[in-house]
Amino acid sequence: MQKLLTKTLVALLFALLVCGGLVFIASNHSNTKPQTQQSDDIEEPNPVPFAVQKELVTQTNPAPAATAEQLVVIERPDWTLDQPLQTQLITLKNRADQGDLPAAYSLAMNLKFCNTAPLDETDLEERLQQAYQYKDDGFAIADIKQRYEFCEGIDQQQRAEFYLYLESAAKAGYVPAQEEMATITSEQFMQLADSTELEREAYIQKREEFIQLQLSLLESASQHGSIKALITLSTMHHSQNYGANGRAKSYALNLLILELTDDNELQSRYSWFVQRRESELSPEQIEQAQVLSQQWLTLIKANGTLYLP
Repeated sequence: MQKLLTKTLVALLFALLVCGGLVFIASNHSNTKPQTQQSDDIEEPNPVPFAVQKELVTQTNPAPAATAEQLVVIERPDWTLDQPLQTQLITLKNRADQGDLPAAYSLAMNLKFCNTAPLDETDLEERLQQAYQYKDDGFAIADIKQRYEFCEGIDQQQRAEFYLYLESAAKAGYVPAQEEMATITSEQFMQLADSTELEREAYIQKREEFIQLQLSLLESASQHGSIKALITLSTMHHSQNYGANGRAKSYALNLLILELTDDNELQSRYSWFVQRRESELSPEQIEQAQVLSQQWLTLIKANGTLYLP
């Protein structure tokens, strides 16, 4: 009888344990969210490793480009001489003929200075007489006399050679000479080239070749950071007399000037020019001009130089 009672108690205890386990499993199963329900929620992005995050930030927000302060400012040479040109003419010519670009530039500038000075005493007296007739306050008279004394002994042919030395230095890449080439008018060039008597078509062609040379040299100077060249190019293109899309090119150059100059007056002037051009150009032209400006800025930074006005 005792054995039968023991077997009955064990069977009851086993049944209770089985039922409790089934209830626990059912309870846990009812509290678990089915995997299929997650497809209806907004999927959370996978965390990006730190190294990848850093790379993405670098690509999205690139480091600032080099500024104008990081360019090397180049000072233009002082071409003025302390003594009359005649005393240094041979030395400067020898140096220029040997490829000394600063000497060629200095010689060109001094000869150019003399190109408008009285040629001889007769010419001097005529100019002084004209100044007296206009009741000059003395400044013009003093200037006429100083020019004559400095240039005495330099004949007209020698004076006209300034263009040859200037053009040579400019074509060789000397930025101050490239800037100065823009000051020569096409009419003056035709006279210096002894081409004023050419037939119409030949005259126009030669004059156009000179203008294209000026543009090319100014572009070269601009890409080496010459703000003076940028200003000249902007003015030329704004006139719309130097090829298509002149206003858009002028706008692009004005953006460059603003990028490179810290001069308050230039900043104010060219900010106004930029705002005015924006009202005259289409969005497509503005976008193209901005691309062009950045391309030029890249070239300027690659060259690494800056010539202030």
